[in-house]
This record gives sequence, C-alpha cells and structure tokens, in this order.
Amino acid sequence: MKTFPCIYVDGVIESDESWVADDMSHNWEPVGTYERFRNPDQTPEVFPFAYAPVSYVKKEQVVGGVLFDFGKETFARTKITGLKKEQVRVQFGESREEALDADWSVIHFDETPENGEISYMPYAFRYIFVSDEQAEIQGEYEYLPLEYRGEFRCDEEIVNKVWDVAAYTFHLNSREFFLDGIKRDRWVWSADAYQSFFVNRYLFFDKEIEKRTLIALGGKSPFKVHINTIMDYTFFWIISLYDYYVTYGDKKFLEQIAPQMNEVMDFCLNRTDEDGFMRGKPGDWIFIDWAPMDKTGALCGEQILYAKAMESYGKICDILKISDKGCREKAKKLQEQIFEKFYDREKQVFIDSYESGKRNVTRHSNILAYLFLPCNEKQKKDIYEKVILNDKVAQITTPYFKFYENQVHCLAGNGMLLEESIRKYYGSMLATGATTLYEEYDPAMEGVQHYAMYGNPYEKSLCHAWSASPIYLLGNFRLGVQNTGIAYETFDVRPMLGDLQEFSGKVPVPGGCVQVSMNKKELRVKTDVPGGTLWIGEKKYTLEPGVEFVGGYENEEN
Repeated sequence: MKTFPCIYVDGVIESDESWVADDMSHNWEPVGTYERFRNPDQTPEVFPFAYAPVSYVKKEQVVGGVLFDFGKETFARTKITGLKKEQVRVQFGESREEALDADWSVIHFDETPENGEISYMPYAFRYIFVSDEQAEIQGEYEYLPLEYRGEFRCDEEIVNKVWDVAAYTFHLNSREFFLDGIKRDRWVWSADAYQSFFVNRYLFFDKEIEKRTLIALGGKSPFKVHINTIMDYTFFWIISLYDYYVTYGDKKFLEQIAPQMNEVMDFCLNRTDEDGFMRGKPGDWIFIDWAPMDKTGALCGEQILYAKAMESYGKICDILKISDKGCREKAKKLQEQIFEKFYDREKQVFIDSYESGKRNVTRHSNILAYLFLPCNEKQKKDIYEKVILNDKVAQITTPYFKFYENQVHCLAGNGMLLEESIRKYYGSMLATGATTLYEEYDPAMEGVQHYAMYGNPYEKSLCHAWSASPIYLLGNFRLGVQNTGIAYETFDVRPMLGDLQEFSGKVPVPGGCVQVSMNKKELRVKTDVPGGTLWIGEKKYTLEPGVEFVGGYENEEN
C-alpha cells in the first residue's frame, strides 16, 4: 500500500465521523476524520498546506558567491535559477553567519544544476548563500492556514512586538503537528507540545492539531520506551490528555486514544520502584531542562510530574468509567512521599535528590512543586522568596522553563515581573536581530555565541515553539480569560494591568471569543458565549453574551 487506508463516499451513503473500522479482529474503532478532506481530490497522503510567494529583500555579492536575505525567518521551498557554474554550493542559514559558514551551516548542499536550475523542498532559513554570482532565487512559503483568533495590544511597543514575533514563531511550528523547531530535527516532542497546547488555546484554538499531535506522540502498540525516550515527556503526554478534555470536552477522542493511554500507564506502573518512585532505567533520558540538577537516584521533578500524570489518568478513567488501576490513590501516596523525602525542612524548599546527600536546590524542582503539588501557602511563599527571587540560585536560560517561572510570578501576586521578563528577556532577544524566538537564550552572551548549542556553532534553533509562551501568559494573566469548567461551560475573566498602562485583546473560546480592554480608569469586557464571570478584586459580575460590561476600575492589584 502506497498511502494511508482511506475512503471517501458521496451519495445516498456518505463517509463521516460516525463510521467505524476494524482489522478483521472485530475490534471496531471510530475512524479518523479531518475537515479539510471533504472532496475526492484531497487525500491524507498529501497534507493540505497552503503556499504563498516569498521574495528576498536584499541580494549581496560576497566572497565566493551571492547572499540572499529574505528579511525574516521563513519556511519555504525554493528554486534557484540563472546558474552558470557546473558545480554549486548552497548554504541555508537562520543567521547571516550560518549561511556564510561552509563548514558549519546545518543545511547545505553541493549540487550539479540541470539547465541552470536547482529546486529544494521546504527548509527553514532567513539567508541563502549560493556560490554562483549569477544566481536568482524564488521561494514559496509553506504554511498551515490557521485563523489568528487571539489578539493582544498594549501601550508598550516592545510587548506588542514580542507578541507578534511569538505568534509568527508559533505559526511556523504549527504544521501536521506542533513541532519543536523548523530547522534542525523538526520533531514532535511531548514537553514542547504540552506548552504549545497552552499557546494554541490563546491564539488559534485549533482542536485538530492538538489531536494529531497527541496521537503522534502516543505512537502505536507495543509501547516499549518513554515518549521521546524522556521520562517526564511520557508524564506530560498523559497530563495533556486530560487538559485536552477539559479544554474541548471531547470524550470521543479520549475513548479513541484510551487503549494507547492504558498501555502507556501500564508501562509506567511496571517501571515504578518498590518505594513508589520512578527512577531512570537504561535508555531513559532524565531531562527536565538544560540545568545543573542533582540527578542522583529519584529526581524530585520527575516524581512531581509522575504524580500529576497518575492523577490526570485517574480523572480520565472516571470520565470513561473504567478502572484507574489505583492511580489516584497512588498519586496521593506519591505526593506524600515527595514532601517526606524532598522537602528540606531546614532550607524550607525542595531539593533535587535526597539520595545524594548534597541537598541541591534548583528553580526547576521548586517551580514544578509550586505548580503541581498541593503546597500550602507558607510553602509557596518560601519557594517564591527563597528560590524564585533568590539571585544566588542559578537562573533559567531557556524560554522552555521561563514559561513556568513566569506563571509562578503571576500566581504569587508579583504580576509586574511578567512585563519585566518580556522586556528584558524577550526584548533583548529581539535586540540581537531575532525575527523569531530562540530555543535558548542567555542575555550574557554576545554575537555569534547566541547561535551555538550542542557543540555546533549554529545548532541552536532560532525558531522554537516553546518560546511563544508570551501569547499564553498575556492572554491568561493580563486579559485574564481562564477556563473553569469543561469546554468553557464556565470561565472567569480576571483582567490585570500589571505594569502596563492599557491593553486590549481577544481570547478564543468555543463558539466565539472574549474581548477585553482596560486602562487605569475603565474596563470593558464582551463575550459571545454564556458562562462567564468577571472578577474585579473580590467583586464578581455575570457576563451576558453580546452585552458589553463597562465599568470604572482602580488598579489596586498587580
């Protein structure tokens, strides 16, 4: 078979979501469907991308050839024409330096043109070097046609620019699935996807790409290794399944993916040690983040996420009315053990490992504890003051974990640090010339240092999905729209100016959107759907669909 097994029927009987199929085992399962495949000319073997012409903005003669600058990072198929040389070197680059480096450019080719032409499938680039001064180039941007349903504008241009660049970065990585980045591995990574789901819900609210990503990550039976070989990535996948249901109320999808979910949970339970902790086995990658963590024995962050995954699995099983294999009780017991073993009563924060005796404290373990453990208010206060606000604890340098750290700032009531983070961290990233957001960024670095990673001077992805978190953070903690039910049957609107003078924007919800605008004197909120509650301090107001709330506001909280 050369393509996916698929069928399209148009007539008295029509193919639709009600169909089921089996593999001759009489184990009937719902078929997969996709709204874009609604005519016989479209088949799943050709994903329905859209294309648009993209042109370079500058052509520069350089030593050995010509350099084309497209003005910003893109993902496009290209055709190079007008070539006179018999052998041509082509080097793609996210940066100018990469495109001009014959030894280290990640994507490069040595070609023999045919009739003076070379064509390439889509690649990520901003610059292209061609070792033929006569070269010309045409490009076609390849993208998934998604509607930008979320919006945000405020009085600070740098914040607006970060939002715009984050949206563009995220769109470039939104394809068949949510990819990590568009240059290097172009792969589906579970923890990257977990953050992409949050961003998607404040920008596109596209349910189908979330489903495709979850299905791809779950893989097929038999399940033999952790997702992406990374322990916590398996846990993030299970957590994401429950979050998906809470967002969209799609029980049918849970039923469809339940067999794989059960197999993944069985895999985890079978690898749990007798004391209830999950430790790395041969072949496991214990990641969490690029951080100097003490990974001796059981790692705190892994246990926190494992407990959350079992808790999420138990909730899904309740929805599907199937056995949870005792996971909810195991999750509670594991949480108790985490407090017993990893909470350092002298330091009054969490340590990475209790087995090494080093009592190492990182932001990562404490951030995960703050977000995913039932910490009391005193414990949360200690974590925030002794770790998050403590400059002696090693700083986070990845946008990946800035996503979590900025949430903690906002949840701790120190919301003004969100704008400070956007200005200093993301703003200085853009000051390097970035037109998309990087995989990793250290403000202390200079020049080409910003492009190096994994032992290669240009291996770092300069367009990475997990860097788009300002979309989510501004939608959730400034516009303040938060789902409190299943599929937004109820939702809160808790707008907060933070360190801004004014803002306006939209957050997508099922069946419409919620519009919020705010300055120091006035607040306006309008929703298309019922179920909304507006909170101004401790006062709450019921939002009626189509009726704009207009009221005075004193910015007493940040």
